[in-house]
Amino acid sequence: MIMARPPLPLGTWGSIRVHGRVDDEWVPKAEIPPETKITSWRAMAKYRAHDGVTRQMERRSSSETKARRSLREALGKLVSQQTALDSGTRFKDAAALYLDQIRTRRRGTTYDRYKGRLEKHVFPEIGHLLLRECTVNRLEKFMTKLEHDEVAANTRRGIRTVLSGVIQYVIRNDETGTIKRNPVHDLSDIEGSSKKPVAMTAEQLRDFLAKLDADKVAKKSDLPDYIRFLFGTGTRFGEALAVRWRDLNLTDETWNIQVEDTSYIIPPGHLFVSGNIVAVSGKGLVRHEGKTFKARRVIKLPYYLYTLLLVRKPIDANENDPVFPSGTLGWRHPSNMQRSVRRMRERIKYPGFTTHVGRKTVATILDMSGQTAREIADQLGHANPAMTQNVYMGRGVQNPAAAAALDAAYR
Repeated sequence: MIMARPPLPLGTWGSIRVHGRVDDEWVPKAEIPPETKITSWRAMAKYRAHDGVTRQMERRSSSETKARRSLREALGKLVSQQTALDSGTRFKDAAALYLDQIRTRRRGTTYDRYKGRLEKHVFPEIGHLLLRECTVNRLEKFMTKLEHDEVAANTRRGIRTVLSGVIQYVIRNDETGTIKRNPVHDLSDIEGSSKKPVAMTAEQLRDFLAKLDADKVAKKSDLPDYIRFLFGTGTRFGEALAVRWRDLNLTDETWNIQVEDTSYIIPPGHLFVSGNIVAVSGKGLVRHEGKTFKARRVIKLPYYLYTLLLVRKPIDANENDPVFPSGTLGWRHPSNMQRSVRRMRERIKYPGFTTHVGRKTVATILDMSGQTAREIADQLGHANPAMTQNVYMGRGVQNPAAAAALDAAYR
């Protein structure tokens, strides 16, 4: 009695067979006549997926080596995608599946940030550990090493977030139920906080702007107007780059703008903050709707800034053109703008200046003028006023008194 060959184990493949193209036919390598010149090769193997079905996989190339390599890579990728997650899965393999989920569900910038943290900090240290080896003790030692390596506290918090995300993803998808608890939840708190708010005094601001205006390179990089915009609105760095002329009501009429299911009233002399410019791997510069659900908001412009923008606007400006464009009149790359700011601050002897200083200065001025944390949150676009109160000194409503306070401060 002839016994049937047992099936391949799930998630594995059989031996790789190679054929060469001879006279328009695929011939097994062993049967190809000596010294025959082959320009096309085909590598094949049977693969049994986790649904139990065995399928033939193949890859073609101009050389046997390339065909084999291409097939192995394809099979390896297929295995990693279909690997059953459990305590015996390597952290690196689980992280790859977690990142695939992040890519489809979150913004491209989130994927880039998480991927960068994993590749730079996590994989070199614990990437090859099995999940059951990712104990509280081992993860605590890893986080302690990051601290000894002087990795910033906020960066370490971000790394811990990714660690937790990967393991929680496995817990949700582990059919065996062998992982009962996320060990990241039991790690020690990370000490050290974000830098305290650093806002400019009136004297510093006058001196800073005077030196900025006198810097010819800064003028060529369009920094004076851009930085005044930050100081006059409190917008985020990327939000300012995303402002289009259509977002500025420099007319005498009130606008009504409909975005999805929400209607926004834009009175004369107001700015509609409606987007953010970010760089996404594989896509380039992308304008998305904002950092938080409260990011879309209406802001009254201080009179000095209203006048500046009125003078700045070209006669033939297209409503979709950026207010602060690149040299080619498109979106300005955030990295290029930040590089210009870093070089400028060294030239004018303000090494501690960042684009976030304007945002914190706005919060401080409004706080000193008597506005509440909630009112300031409306100006800055914070979803939680506690963030405004704790870090910077909204609800999406207008805060017209903010413009008067800012205009008085800068005059």
